Amino acid sequence: MDPNKENNKRWEKVRIFKNYQDANELRSVLMDNDDTGLLEVKVQRCGPDGSQFKVKKYFPRSTK
Repeated sequence: MDPNKENNKRWEKVRIFKNYQDANELRSVLMDNDDTGLLEVKVQRCGPDGSQFKVKKYFPRSTK
């Protein structure tokens, strides 16, 4: 991965849900608990025929 490109985010899987409402609720809770404003959270379809919803998060690493 090229450190000079912006799209080098390593997203971490949090949990998989059977419906969007539950996944979105967890996304909202994660965003509300973030004090830094740097946390990014997204919900993506996954599973057979897109029948499940995956919550993923990204928090930038601190540069040394």
